Amino acid sequence: MGILNVTPDSFSDGGRHAGLAAALEHARRMIAEGAEIIDIGGESTRPGAAEVSVDEEIARTRPVVAALRGEWDGLLSIDTMKAPVAAAALEAGADLVNDVSGLTNIEMMEILEEHECDIIVMHALDIPANPAHTLPPDCDIVAEILRWKHSVTERVESRGIGKERLIYDPGIGFGKTAEQSLMLVKSAHALVETGGRWLYGHSRKSFLKLLTDAPAAERDDATLQLSHQLAQAGVDYLRVHNMHAHTALFDRLCT
Repeated sequence: MGILNVTPDSFSDGGRHAGLAAALEHARRMIAEGAEIIDIGGESTRPGAAEVSVDEEIARTRPVVAALRGEWDGLLSIDTMKAPVAAAALEAGADLVNDVSGLTNIEMMEILEEHECDIIVMHALDIPANPAHTLPPDCDIVAEILRWKHSVTERVESRGIGKERLIYDPGIGFGKTAEQSLMLVKSAHALVETGGRWLYGHSRKSFLKLLTDAPAAERDDATLQLSHQLAQAGVDYLRVHNMHAHTALFDRLCT
């Protein structure tokens, strides 16, 4: 899954892909490099990020979804926690909704009842991420994520939404210490073994400071190291910035 942030303030590439022309150029590059899904987000979830209005978020994302749908038959995902934004993107041709708020919004549930799209649901304590609010250091992080998985699955099924539509994201960096985020990578096999589909969004995130002193935009080597581990653990989807490097990695693994 290639990350397409059409925002001026994302943590890794803020502003570089804002605007339709720049967004399409980057999306086309990732597709050429082997992306199977493009995840389009119009509101940053980095710590301290400013909230974006519904109208502004739709204005940033819907034209990108519509343009890509007109020229590519791969999967398009809308990264949002706002129901009207998800609805607008689905109407424009999106295939998945990536809800970083973990389906806590009733309006979002109602939109998803009306569409047969797949749903990425993420574990988080706060959106935007709040580094000061994390799970206790002695928390059994795997058990915590599995409790959340059970709870969100029950909540979705109670609305008549089939659990087979869900893709679980343990929420690296959202309400976890750096050590807990790294543990979730190392323990990915334990989550995968419980069933369902799993997605990891670990690319360039701050917990990688445990492995490298590089700034966010230069953490691709550390990201690739963990992507290799996650692939071996059976994780279904990897949400990443550097598509070229990941395609090359998996080409090597498959030969």
